[in-house]
Amino acid sequence: MVDTLTAVPATASDYLGLNAEQRYEIVSPRFPAWLLAEPIDFPPHHCTYGWACRVDGCTGVLPEISLQLLCVQHTRHYAKVKNTVELAEFLAGAEPRGRRLNWGVIRKSPCRITGCPREAEAAGYCLTHYNMRYRARCRGTLDCGWDTRQRPLPPTALCDVDGCVHDASLGRSLERQNRTLCPSHAAQFDWWLRSGEPGKGSWNEFLSIPRVVGSVSPAVVHGRVCLARLPSGLQREIRYALHRHANTAWRTPWRPNILQGVIDTLLAAGVQSLADPLVDDLTAAVSREPERRIWLDLPVAARSLAVTPDAAKAAGWFDPILVGAALFSGSQGTRRKPWNITAVSQVWLRNLLWDHLCDESLKPTGKRPSRGVIFDRITGVALLSRILEQNRADHGGVAEALGKRDADAVKDTFDLWFREQIPLPIVSSRTEPRVLTEATRMNYTAGARTVLIQAREHGRTAADLDLFILSLPRFPAAKKKPRPRPLSYDDFQMMVSPDNLRALDALDNDDIGCSDIWLTQAFQGGRIGETINLRLGCIGLIGAAQPYIWRDITKIGVIDYGMPCYLPVYERLLRRQEITRAKLRIRYRDQLAQLDSRGRARLEVSWDREMPLFPRIKLNTDLTLAVSQNWFRVAWTSWFEALGLRSITTHQTRATLATSLLNNGAPPALVRQLLGHFSEEALAHYANYNNDTMTRHLQQVWAASPGADNPGTILLRPTDITTDNPAAAAARIDLTVVPVEHGLCRYGPVVGGAQCPYQKNCTAGPDGPCEHFVLTGADLAYWERKRDAAYHFAEGAPTDDARDYILSQWTPWEPVLTGLREALDELGLLESAEKLDLRTPVHDYFDPLFSTGWQVTQMNSPEPAGTEQEIESV
Repeated sequence: MVDTLTAVPATASDYLGLNAEQRYEIVSPRFPAWLLAEPIDFPPHHCTYGWACRVDGCTGVLPEISLQLLCVQHTRHYAKVKNTVELAEFLAGAEPRGRRLNWGVIRKSPCRITGCPREAEAAGYCLTHYNMRYRARCRGTLDCGWDTRQRPLPPTALCDVDGCVHDASLGRSLERQNRTLCPSHAAQFDWWLRSGEPGKGSWNEFLSIPRVVGSVSPAVVHGRVCLARLPSGLQREIRYALHRHANTAWRTPWRPNILQGVIDTLLAAGVQSLADPLVDDLTAAVSREPERRIWLDLPVAARSLAVTPDAAKAAGWFDPILVGAALFSGSQGTRRKPWNITAVSQVWLRNLLWDHLCDESLKPTGKRPSRGVIFDRITGVALLSRILEQNRADHGGVAEALGKRDADAVKDTFDLWFREQIPLPIVSSRTEPRVLTEATRMNYTAGARTVLIQAREHGRTAADLDLFILSLPRFPAAKKKPRPRPLSYDDFQMMVSPDNLRALDALDNDDIGCSDIWLTQAFQGGRIGETINLRLGCIGLIGAAQPYIWRDITKIGVIDYGMPCYLPVYERLLRRQEITRAKLRIRYRDQLAQLDSRGRARLEVSWDREMPLFPRIKLNTDLTLAVSQNWFRVAWTSWFEALGLRSITTHQTRATLATSLLNNGAPPALVRQLLGHFSEEALAHYANYNNDTMTRHLQQVWAASPGADNPGTILLRPTDITTDNPAAAAARIDLTVVPVEHGLCRYGPVVGGAQCPYQKNCTAGPDGPCEHFVLTGADLAYWERKRDAAYHFAEGAPTDDARDYILSQWTPWEPVLTGLREALDELGLLESAEKLDLRTPVHDYFDPLFSTGWQVTQMNSPEPAGTEQEIESV
């Protein structure tokens, strides 16, 4: 124990300045007691290092990855009944079965022949009696009394493996010494011979391998790992790595017996630290996947203890965990390798890049660049380094000697690479050569310039270098891709039909919820990343049973953004919630068992905020990681291509929703709410009006409905807007009404989000049309067609009384339609209004949007004069 470390460092810099032993003394008190003991006896049912089946009395072998911690046979049995039986019920009724961990010390049942001491191998007989019975069957002499006529055989020698109680039936020769082995140990011996070249004393080496030792040891040995013979520094690194790995979201389960084999190899190779380059050579020699995972992840988990930032900087690589930062966003969540910057040959430039990466990694959440941006900056600096190395006599090693001429050479070289499509002089993991495009040329040069400019701002560069930095080239951004086109009606209906959704479910073997993701994306208009990363508690009811969905709009930095949810989507997500909660209860069953009812309720409430609704299957022991976009796109793309569709993207659903809403008369403010946009410019990227000018004017022509005191009175015309800011007035109009039954509702409580007290009977209530109902120019054609159809129907009425009754229902509508027609004619909009009906939904799934009031806090009563600026900010 280091006496000087009794106090915890006050800052991250103080901690990073400590050596590995000092850091370990600070963090090790947080380790569980079993991790600090020697040897380490892992808990049998640990979620990461578990080694025993959860069925009482079962010592069956666990599969390599088992979320339920069941042996191979129990895993198969539970998979058949998991849809109808809870895990707790299954564990209570399951019986021990399967191959035992300590199978070498448990003798099989004796042969069925009375008095025969040999072990039963097939059909209850020893191998000799089984072969005799088989030959008798072939001769036709096998009868029901065959067993009673057989004589017992003498016992055979036991297996030569110390402690094994099984009969030896096979012989193996090693170093000119005959060894007799049981069938199972003989198979292990054959595998061991094939896996390498055993040298002198290899029989003892065979007896010492974990598989053989475990077969003749008590079951608890399978959960034991010994570190005593390792150097003390390496022991600390391994214990630290085990603790860190167990708290990594994307970890894989490690079996202790395989981990012990890795430790024995480190001991035999004389490794002193997991940062030793020899570890990479030992990893490359391993081909078996479970063991290779440990070799790959163990040094990564120990990296922040085994390696100091200064050592990493000198070696030319960077990892955010070395400076106490989180990994960069994007696919870096499961990145094992550090960022390699050795391609930058100039020491001064490499140090500037390393310091830049350090600064970027320590930025707060929301300000940190993504993994793709980091890759572009590293690549840009590496290309800059190569250009300086080739163009200058000093190979760019003297920073102060660089000037504008060198910056011009950088531009000329990038122009040449792009114009002639010359393969870039950087090492790539891809087989095909990498060449510049308009986008990568801009990204790489901008990345290199950003690194140097930020270094200049932080005072890390000399003043002599300013001219070079400020003269580095700037290239224009690549041309933007075409805006996504809305899906056609037929294609959309095909992609949401029940039969085709069942075909999509068939591709979802692990029941992650591929069809639920797609329908949520299709009907709610989110970005695919927002849909995939929905939290478990993303849905709920507000007001009087209005379904709502909450999602994170990370593109604009808005968290937990709420919007109305289409009812069928809401019902699907309710079912998905129960499926995911069942998985979570299985994973956290031990923690739930230790809590009272109040504690369990608190834990499940925290799941709603923290756990994903669609958790991935692989590398997700704690179920805290959402399914990847790549997984969804692979399954979804193969599905719609099987339907005969081509070139469809998930982002087209946003354009489809926006265009349909706008073309059906939905206010832009409502569309922005549903899509998660806050400006007309952003909305314009996804949808266009049929006729922007016509639509805007038609929305501003209002007529009092037949239920009003003065039916047919024109309540609003474009010329009535007298404010100095017409855009603000137009925005307020949009926010003070809600679309209803081919018209608008002006009733304040309903506009504010309350339920309609008249049961939404806008036009067909018992007392006639609602007095708060208003017609617009966009609805003229609809109501005139409806009136004409009623008149035509009245002409065929069987009696005059019936005819008069039908016509009387439309008498109050005549002044309304007449007044609206006259107003539109006066404004020159009559012809457009006759041809247009903005409130006929293109898709049926939009219907709820036009029958439910939205939560709007602005409006309700006319604003006093002088409030135009407040209205504009709505």
